[in-house]
Formats: sequence, C-alpha cells, structure tokens
Amino acid sequence: MKSYIKPKLLSFFTALLVLTSCELANELDDYKPLYSLPAEDAVYNESSAELALAGVYSTLQGGNGNYQLSRLTNSLSGMSQNPVTAIFGGLSPEEQSYAVNDPISDGSMLLTIYTGQYTLINRANWLIEQASALSDDEFPTPNRREEIIGEAKILRAFGHFQLLRLFGQFYDLNSEYGINIRLNPSKDGEVQPRNTVSETYEAIINDLEDGILSAPGLIPKFYASKTFAKGLLAKVYMYMGNYGDAATLAQEVINNSGSNFQLLPSFEALFDHQSRVVFDNVSSLFNLYSDQDDEQINYGNEWTIYSNFSSAFASMATTETVSINGQIINYDATRIPFMLTGAPLLPYPGINGNMKYRQQTGGHETFYFLRMAEIYLILAESEARSTNSVSSVALNALNTVRSRAGATSTGGNGFETYPATISLDQFLEVVRIEKRIELATEQGEDWFDLIRYDYLDSFNSGFQVSQVKATATNSDKFIMPIPFASIEVGRGTIIQNPSY
Repeated sequence: MKSYIKPKLLSFFTALLVLTSCELANELDDYKPLYSLPAEDAVYNESSAELALAGVYSTLQGGNGNYQLSRLTNSLSGMSQNPVTAIFGGLSPEEQSYAVNDPISDGSMLLTIYTGQYTLINRANWLIEQASALSDDEFPTPNRREEIIGEAKILRAFGHFQLLRLFGQFYDLNSEYGINIRLNPSKDGEVQPRNTVSETYEAIINDLEDGILSAPGLIPKFYASKTFAKGLLAKVYMYMGNYGDAATLAQEVINNSGSNFQLLPSFEALFDHQSRVVFDNVSSLFNLYSDQDDEQINYGNEWTIYSNFSSAFASMATTETVSINGQIINYDATRIPFMLTGAPLLPYPGINGNMKYRQQTGGHETFYFLRMAEIYLILAESEARSTNSVSSVALNALNTVRSRAGATSTGGNGFETYPATISLDQFLEVVRIEKRIELATEQGEDWFDLIRYDYLDSFNSGFQVSQVKATATNSDKFIMPIPFASIEVGRGTIIQNPSY
C-alpha cells in the first residue's frame, strides 16, 4: 500500500531540485543554494523518491504559474475578463495585451507560466533518471519504483502539453513550431532548438502510454493516476485530430473506471468547497492539492474568485438559444446563474466572486485539471467527427452532461436535451458551447476549442475565432510568443513564433 506524502513539505524539495527552464539557466550555472543536495544524490531509496515526487507536484501550486495561467486564458477567451488588478487601478499592460489578442513577449506573467512548466518537467526528469537507476530492492512497497516513474512521466507529459497549447501551433501536425521537448534533466546551460509539433505530440503520447501502464490506479485525485493519463491522452488525440482513438479512450474512462470516476449528481456539488471532499471527489480525474491549514499550499489560487464574467457570457443562460427543427433550446439555465451568485467580496461591496471559487474557507482553492464532464464532451465531439455523424454514442454523451445540469427531455422548448434530429454541424457547435459553459474559467478550454474549430475550417473561412472575439483576427497570435528572456538567452537557437 502506498504511503502518501502530502505535497506540502516542499520548500525542502525545492532545495533538492532547484532547477528551471534550461533556456533560462545560463545565469544560474554558478549558483549553489545553501543546505541543498546535488540532484544526482537526492534520490536513493523509496522515501527519498517519494519526497522528490512531491517536489514535482509542488510546481502545480499557484506561485509557480498555475494561477497566472488561469488569468491568461480567461483574458484570451473573451468569455471572462479577470479584473484582479482592475480592483486596484486597472488591468496591467500585459493583461490588456492578452485581452485584445496582441500579446507582448516580455511580460512577467507569461514568463512565470513558461518557466513554471519547464520547472515541472525538469524536476520530473531528475526523478525519472534517478529512480530508473535504482533497483527494486530499494523500494519495500511492491511496484512502487515503477509507479513513481509512471506518475513523473504523466506530469512531464502534462507540462509539455500545457506548453504546446500556449506556445506552439498545436493544431497543425505539420508545423515546425512545436516546443522544446526535454526528456533529460538540465545539467548545464545548453540551449536546444524547438521540436516540431509532431515530435512534441510523440513525446507526450509516449509518456502518457507509459503512465497508463505503470502509474497507480485508484489514488487520491491530487496525484496522477493511470485513469488521468488515459483521459489526458484522449484529449491529446482529439487535439491531434485522431478522433477515433480519442473516442475509444474517452469511452473507456467512462465505462471502465468504476464508481470513483463518475459525474456528481449536480454541477453545484463540484464546487462545494466548504467540504474537504471537493479535493478528492468522484468527478475529478486530477486536481490541485489544497491545504486550508497551511498558508503556503495553494498560495495565490484564491484570487481566481475574481474571474468575473462578461455580460455576453452571462446572457447565454437566459437569452441564447438554438433552433433544431423548430424546437427552441436554451444553452443553459442553471450553471451560469450559479457561477454568478458569488458572495460579495469584502472589502469591495458590489463586487461578487465567481461562485466556482467563492465558497472556499481559509483563503485557498483547488483547480480541476481534468474532470469527468470534459471526458463526456471529448467523447461527444470525437465520436461525431470520427463517424461524420451524430451517433447515439455522441448524442448521449452530450446529453448526459446537460441532464446532470438540469436539462429536461420533454421535447418542448427551453433548457432541454438535444434531439436525435440535430444536424452534424449543429451538433459540433453546441458541443463547443456546452464546453464553454461547463468549463468556464477553469483551464481555458473554450479558447483552445475556438482555435481548433477555426483551424479545421482552414482559418479565415467558415467558423472563425473572430465571430466570438472580434479582436482575434490574426491566427499567428492565437498562440503566445516565446518569452523574450528565453529568446535572448538562446541567441538565435530558439525561433520565435510568427508575427512576434
């Protein structure tokens, strides 16, 4: 039985594994932190490997770019503006650049996200290298060495995928603009060129497949399990356009993962953060650890309560509809009103918090990196695209999420499930809108969906991102620039994205 180490002992692990993106490492070559161990000596048995693994998980906390990532994607989407700094005098120039889809490359928020993901990857690399060199005899718990390596590979894949979506042309398998894949720990200041998009996806898939084989099965949801790896791989395949495999894996997660992976009976229950159950609930595949008794765990993530919504998004619950063969169907009736009922944020009367994040106690919060509703929606889209039809599997997957949100199936008008007479084009569009509502202000999925849908129509024809966000007219700037500091240190080795 695994002995779990809370991911809150992590100032020590940071000393063990102090490393950041290799692209920014040159000036750190001679830095030797006090009271630290060389990384090569830090992992020597099961207990030290567990500590190092907790150090990898610690990089997901708010201070390492997760909170900044939420702010950035909220600004990009146009669905919600995140006025964290507006309360204190207005959006920063960097946030304004995201909001109008003309990102600057020298912003501190972007750099924090970039280096935070590479820190996650590099810590995982050190652990994978060191644990792989040990024998099973050093691990009293059966199979624990392979499990630890599996968890680390899943986290490495997650970091690479996050970077690819933000900084690479993830939508085009033939693009040279992937990211710098790191599969070995950084031991010097060597700068390496970017990989292609196909090479990036190959590395991500290899790690997730290894994680599915060797990571633990049923574990607390703030650890990376094989079920999370399987769900994330389904998402990766969908992004790649491999819809058949995406649908197969999503269906497998839904059908074969047991009672610990299912939809909660209500949308609101997902965000009942008064209870510790929320940090390990059945609807989550992987979420951020939070400790309400420790100020340093999840520090900063509570500011997500300021992820307020635009009036256009708020109106989707009451006025936005679609007509399907004469039946007028509302996109939502329950979820958006719930999100808008956040209690007043003292000492700012009149400003309400986002109810997805407003119920926490002690000032701390969790993020869902992947949850079951998204798996159902991955299945809905991927099944429809792979079969070029609205199959019963695809329709049932979409309607399962809507029914959980309170939609009825009377065949009348209002907040109803979608009928079998829906066309394929209508279906794909309502899946996109369903994700926009269901996953609002979580991980920016609505923004990446806009890009994918636009690219599938060849950019600038058919569906376009600018139909949803008028300022998003330059497809080159749908992705972020590589931070200027990394380009500067690379001295021409790292190529900047087009139009930056």
